[in-house]
Amino acid sequence: MKSTTKLLLPVMALFSHNSHAFDWLFEPNFGASERYTDNLRMQINPARDNFITTLSPGILLGYIAENHTLNTTFKWNELIYHGESDLNFSEKIANLKQDYFGERFKAELSAQYAEQSTINTQLDLTDNAFNLQIQIPRTSISFSPTFTYNFDERNALQLAYNYTDVSYEKTPGLTTSRAFSDYRNQQYSGTYTHSFTERFSLNLTGAYALFSTAGDNPPGVLRIPPFRFPVESSFSQEASTFNYQAGFQYAYDERTRVSLSAGIRDTSTDSSVTQNIDFLGLPPELFGFSQQPTVSDQSFKTSGNVFSGNFNRKYDWGSIDLNGARQLSPASTAGQRNTTSFSASANYAISERWSSGIKADYLLSESIGTNNNAINNSRTMISLTPNIQWLWTPEIRLSLSYTYRQLEFGSINDTAFGNNLQLQFSYQPQINRQVK
Repeated sequence: MKSTTKLLLPVMALFSHNSHAFDWLFEPNFGASERYTDNLRMQINPARDNFITTLSPGILLGYIAENHTLNTTFKWNELIYHGESDLNFSEKIANLKQDYFGERFKAELSAQYAEQSTINTQLDLTDNAFNLQIQIPRTSISFSPTFTYNFDERNALQLAYNYTDVSYEKTPGLTTSRAFSDYRNQQYSGTYTHSFTERFSLNLTGAYALFSTAGDNPPGVLRIPPFRFPVESSFSQEASTFNYQAGFQYAYDERTRVSLSAGIRDTSTDSSVTQNIDFLGLPPELFGFSQQPTVSDQSFKTSGNVFSGNFNRKYDWGSIDLNGARQLSPASTAGQRNTTSFSASANYAISERWSSGIKADYLLSESIGTNNNAINNSRTMISLTPNIQWLWTPEIRLSLSYTYRQLEFGSINDTAFGNNLQLQFSYQPQINRQVK
């Protein structure tokens, strides 16, 4: 018996170690909300108000090990627009995040696949609000690997790559669907960080981005009295951007943190427009056109300032967050746009189960052009959202929020207003993680 026990001890130890190597994650969840809005599409003169029901089942799967973790989430949002069933949509969103830790390094990977509603997503970008009359499916794919290496306790280098591909469903014969252009954006970046103390550090960042887009413009008409000639046109654009920033992070104490970075960007853009005019069988030379199709190429350079900042303060009663950023963002309007955003939020714990909060957002979106005399097609979105939450049980949470929205269109110097009221229910069952 003793010899047998001695032989089994190493095997038992091995299996005992492996059985505790992974902490498996299995967390289903469910959410439902009812929303009322008096200006769904943020139009100058809204045609009607809307009630929208959203049903959101989801699940988290993954594991936690000693030196690496994996999380995958799947979310289904069933959007039901009462009175406008043609807007109904089933959103599908899958996310993956994996971390691997070494003695001096950390490797991370995040990815997402999403089929979403343009009514839900485009207003946040404020670049295509005029085209939100119908529902157009939006599919996006993104992934971002990141590698961080610590040379010592004070110096670290982070290398990152980000890829984003966005496409919109094009319906034959539907002019509005052409107003959304597919795009692809890639960015390579490197950040060097030096920590002077445990509370204060400086960082330098360099990035190189590649943007490309192409598509068909809505059909047009060339008027040469007494004739009206149909015009079909397509476009393409490629842009490269160098970005340089310097910044710092400072922890005033355990509850107060500040970070700020600022720099410049230089962008080179090449665009091309191909135009095909149907002269209805007549010779193009009669109207001053020598050949078909007509191609117009253009190249230009732009530059600008970029920055990002954050302030976070925690209190016994809650927290305050302030954020600001300016960057060049890919958009669905046949090019990129400068976006400037500011947000402020505060959370207050009323009691153990009750909490409240308020959030304010400002977003300015501007197109980049070749000169300062271009048409002002900027969009300015302002929103204010107070909310109150009740933790009914450890598994069930209820929240009620109101949102005031204001969208200003620079091209027509006019403003749209909207009011939203939403009641949300979320259920997260308390499931013990299985240890293997």
